[in-house]
Amino acid sequence: MSRTRRPGDAPRRLLTDWTTSAGVAGDGLLALVAGEGVTPEGIHLATLGYEVFVLAAGDDLSRVHHVDVPASELPAPWHERFALVVTFDPEPAAALAAALADGGLMVVIGVEGHDVALPGLAEVTREVGPDPNDPAVTRYRLVMARV
Repeated sequence: MSRTRRPGDAPRRLLTDWTTSAGVAGDGLLALVAGEGVTPEGIHLATLGYEVFVLAAGDDLSRVHHVDVPASELPAPWHERFALVVTFDPEPAAALAAALADGGLMVVIGVEGHDVALPGLAEVTREVGPDPNDPAVTRYRLVMARV
């Protein structure tokens, strides 16, 4: 049984392992992160040089910007602005894809069996296996690009 995530939790390894193996660096680019308890993942991306916006209420504004809006209500000026979009919930992935800039990457991490289709994005990689933080759960990490 999973517990509620808190801002002080470590970022999930399905993201940190990918950023390490892919050599991800933000260099001042914009990143958007959505899902339950994703502040640690947002902070992780901020340490890689991204300016990070987290779709959740929050008060840790030292490294990430918290914006309490649902993915379905992204502000129009955010469309096609983000170099990286990460979600831990495949359900709002289609709405979040609107925020992805040309040449940007979208990472969707979900539970196997709850797949996502994102027209207009090209699949870069898809990995399926045990969640390093909860080996009893099989998850996938889907990386897509707007080309």
